[in-house]
Amino acid sequence: MKIRFFSFHFLLFMVAVLTLASCHSSKKAAKEKAARTQATTTIVTQTPEGTSSATASSSGTATVTPSTKKDKQEVDISKMNIPVGTNFTSKVRVTLKQEGKDITTTGTLRMRYDDVIQITLVDPVLGIAEVGRLELSPDKMLLIDRINKRYVETPYSEFDAFKKNNIDFATIQDFFWKEAQNSDAVSYSIPAKSPIQLDLKLSGKGNSSNWSAHTTVSDKYTKTDANRLFSSMMNK
Repeated sequence: MKIRFFSFHFLLFMVAVLTLASCHSSKKAAKEKAARTQATTTIVTQTPEGTSSATASSSGTATVTPSTKKDKQEVDISKMNIPVGTNFTSKVRVTLKQEGKDITTTGTLRMRYDDVIQITLVDPVLGIAEVGRLELSPDKMLLIDRINKRYVETPYSEFDAFKKNNIDFATIQDFFWKEAQNSDAVSYSIPAKSPIQLDLKLSGKGNSSNWSAHTTVSDKYTKTDANRLFSSMMNK
C-alpha cells in the first residue's frame, strides 16, 4: 500500500520540481525587467579636487558623488563558462508533505551540462527498486512512472506549464545547477490547491561520468498526455 501511496507522491514531487523551475524563471524575468527599467548612466569627470562620478537615472535627474577608487565589476556566477559535458552527481533525500501526510525516500540527481538533468527515486520501503525517473534534455521532458508503467514524453513547447512561462531547458538547468552547487539542504513551499512542502537534502556530491544519460522507454509502458496528467495532479 505504501508503494501505491508513493506513486501519487512521486508524481507530485515531479510537479513540485517543475513548478519551482517555473517560479524561478518568472522571478528572474521580473528582475531583468526591473533592471532595464531602472537603467542608469555613469558619467566620469576630472576636476581639480579629483575624480567624481555622476549617475543619471532614466528620469533625467543626477546625483554626484565623489570617487576615490576605480570601479570593480563583480563576477556574475551565472555567466561563468561551464564546459559542455561537465558532470555533477549527488544522492538525494526527499520529503514531501501535503494535507498532514508525508513521505520520504531517496534517489539520485545526475546532470551533464547542456545535455541532460536526471532525477531518479527509489521505493520508500526497501530503498532499492527505482519507482520513477525525470529526465530533462535540451529538446524534451521525459517522466517515467515505473509503478503504473506509464510515461510522459513531450517537447517543452507542447507542455502548457512551461509554454505559458517561456520555460526551456536552459532555464531549468540554470535553476538546478545553482541550487545543487550552492545548497546541501533546501525547503520549498509550493502553492497549490493543497499547499505542498518539499524538503530536499543532497549528499555525496561528485562528478562521476559513469552513468547512462538518456533513457529508452520499454514498449511495455503506456504513453500519457503531459498536460492532462499534471493538470489533474495540481487540482487534487
